[in-house]
Amino acid sequence: MNKAPAALELERVFRQLDENGDGKVSPSELNQHLGLGLTREEEELIWLSSGEGILLGLDDLIQIVEAGEEEEKLRDLKEAFRLYDDGEKRGFITPRSLRAMLIKLGEPARSMDECEAMIARFDSDGDGVLCFDEFRVMMLL
Repeated sequence: MNKAPAALELERVFRQLDENGDGKVSPSELNQHLGLGLTREEEELIWLSSGEGILLGLDDLIQIVEAGEEEEKLRDLKEAFRLYDDGEKRGFITPRSLRAMLIKLGEPARSMDECEAMIARFDSDGDGVLCFDEFRVMMLL
């Protein structure tokens, strides 16, 4: 099985950080060299949860990076959701707010019926609006 380019890059970076070649680096080294922006508390949590004391292996690094990427995706989705909810600030997207955002984005004008149909495809609870979780499902497909 071939590794993804991102995994190969992480492996390359990890080997550079692993100065003594033992297959382990400390959380503070990772934070310092990779600019992860971890707080001292986060470094300590990683240290405590690694199960091997102070040192992390390549698999640990991959998990940390993937968790950060997921967190960033979630932040981006929340920001996009807020844009669609703009003006109403109710915590959900209505057909009206969807139509308004599509117009702002330069999309061809949609009828209210079309916007209702777009929402209905992902409206899992049938309330006629999209909550954040429904929006997230829609955006990740």
